Amino acid sequence: MKRNERFVSRLKTMNDLPQNILTIDSSSKTLKLALAFHGDRLVKSEEVADQSHGQVLLKKIDDLINSAGISKTDLDALIVSTGPGSFTGLRIGIAAAKGIAVALGIKIISVNLFELAAYKFRDEDDEIIILVPFKKDEFFVVPVFQNSYDLSKLKSVTIKNFLDVCNQKKFAAFEFDLQSFFPDLIDLDLSDQLQYDASDLFYIGQTKIEKNKFEDITTLEPLYLQKSQAEIHFDLKNKK
Repeated sequence: MKRNERFVSRLKTMNDLPQNILTIDSSSKTLKLALAFHGDRLVKSEEVADQSHGQVLLKKIDDLINSAGISKTDLDALIVSTGPGSFTGLRIGIAAAKGIAVALGIKIISVNLFELAAYKFRDEDDEIIILVPFKKDEFFVVPVFQNSYDLSKLKSVTIKNFLDVCNQKKFAAFEFDLQSFFPDLIDLDLSDQLQYDASDLFYIGQTKIEKNKFEDITTLEPLYLQKSQAEIHFDLKNKK
């Protein structure tokens, strides 16, 4: 069964739950959206936005909703990615989700990329090291195992010390081609399995909706693993 067909099949069994659900992922340079509607249909879109999420997000949401033949007021819930990823992109995506949720009086579900990775590697027997790009040639790494992740084991690694951290374990990187640096590790590199679109986040979000795991809009924020440069400069200024 194809992926979208699987989602449609799942939606048909959820008649008592929200049916029109918008999913937003602005964690990377590619803006990813999905919209489940009428209980058994799903449309999605992707747009390379780079640093211009704020300029295209609301228009792309309107385009997606219009393509489904519904209106914003028909939305029942929102699913939003909390990253980690682009500071600016995440702030814009989450702010938009909060604004829509408050205006329409609907609830929000959040999904982070480590949850996504843990789900994708849920059938692996071994721990997988997940890498999220941070700076040039520098990454945050978190292990996932049996559909769970452990932020207490978060580390920062560079290309130079990656082999020591990897230690012949299987690994996967979001939005980065490690093969150009380590072609000999091709048998350990599972990065291709981390390719995703907003419908993947939608699937995980639906599971949370079933369990009534909605977010408190007032405390919802991106999964920042490091302060932004603006925050660092602000802290340094206040220490003087």
